[in-house]
Amino acid sequence: MMEKIREGDDVLLYLDKRRSYLVRVEKEKELHTHRGYLSVGSLIGKEYGARILSSRGVEFVAFKPTIRDYVFKISRRTQIIYPKDIALIIFYSGVGPGSRVVEGGTGAGALAAALASYVKPSGRVYSYEIREEFLEVAAENLRRVGVADYVELKMGDDGGDRGEGGGRRHPGLGDPLACRAPRL
Repeated sequence: MMEKIREGDDVLLYLDKRRSYLVRVEKEKELHTHRGYLSVGSLIGKEYGARILSSRGVEFVAFKPTIRDYVFKISRRTQIIYPKDIALIIFYSGVGPGSRVVEGGTGAGALAAALASYVKPSGRVYSYEIREEFLEVAAENLRRVGVADYVELKMGDDGGDRGEGGGRRHPGLGDPLACRAPRL
């Protein structure tokens, strides 16, 4: 039996390969699109994969969002790392269940979310950000993706190459460090 959609769940409403919408399911919520509006609350109790018609008779499909969907659709004030780059980072770093990873430059939290989905259930991501407003956005995004329990957000820098980073703050850390720098 497929998983049922509950109030408060996120769904990806898929129209076509160029248009999809990540929305939180709420009883009275409507999503207005160029193809009509949809009663998002009508999805409560239906299974993922259910089809829903807009007010103009256009069909949308309600999928359970993946990490990729969240990366593309999450709230952000910064440039994010895209899935093809995230995949290379994970592939080359060997990050997996139980890994402990230090990330410098949290931004919107897209990379931290992807890393957390690989290190769980016993690993952890330590993500550093120097701008408080970015940490607030990232914290909300990580909660929405469902990986906040696997990420420790820290205000400040990661210590860089001054020898103040991961090893001192996280004794025994032997796993990857992912850093991003602002454009100069």
